[in-house]
Amino acid sequence: MTTSSDLAEPLRESETPEARPRVQSVARATAILTAIGNETIGLLPRDVSRAVGLSRPATYHLLHTLAQVGLVSRTQDGRYVLGLRIGTLAEGFRRQMAEGSQLSALLREIARQSGETISATKWMNGEAVVVDVVQGGRPIQAIQVPHGYAEDGYSRAGGKLFLANATDQQRNIYFATHELRKRTPHTETSVEQLEKQFSQIRKDGFAIERNEFVDGISCLAVPVPQGISPYAVTISAPSDRFEGEWPKYLDILHQTIRSHFTL
Repeated sequence: MTTSSDLAEPLRESETPEARPRVQSVARATAILTAIGNETIGLLPRDVSRAVGLSRPATYHLLHTLAQVGLVSRTQDGRYVLGLRIGTLAEGFRRQMAEGSQLSALLREIARQSGETISATKWMNGEAVVVDVVQGGRPIQAIQVPHGYAEDGYSRAGGKLFLANATDQQRNIYFATHELRKRTPHTETSVEQLEKQFSQIRKDGFAIERNEFVDGISCLAVPVPQGISPYAVTISAPSDRFEGEWPKYLDILHQTIRSHFTL
């Protein structure tokens, strides 16, 4: 099992709760891009204004600027969608987040053996960030969490693994700066109960979450302690199937990681 220092980086000054964006217009433009990106068919200007809490004039000004630089474009029905230049950014993000053939080969092999959805999570600046996902071949699959997803780490197996091995100070900061929301009726939001889970995770050397992130989906995560540390590799499966097979998943994870890396 990795140590706290392996998994948890010191919190930077810029990450404290008091930190605020220095350039508000950049922060507002980012909020607009995020709002538009969350909608399949884009947004009308009034909907953008409502989503980000800006006045109509400010919203129009920022949309016009974003359109000029190719980050958004306007459809024939007046909706704003992400522009072509976002594709360049997305490809660059995917390239920079890729962790090389070692990690990708590992995930593909685990997916082949288990038939389930496999993801890799990296501890980055106090967040559990999904950096790669491979889908298995079984007919019914768990949903794929998108690359770069970092929210609700306390409810994800990979995030639980990292938080369990973070320092007390880092966990305290995490709890102070993150809303522990109920994603499902099964999501644990009590810090006291989460700490009990973390204690068990440290003893077991792996983390399991059942229906906490997505109802009907359960996940098992183990660390990759050397070579490409700090990572967690997670198997996600429909809960009914998971309950009967998770010990087999654990064996697959341990054996495949051992065969790929000298631990």
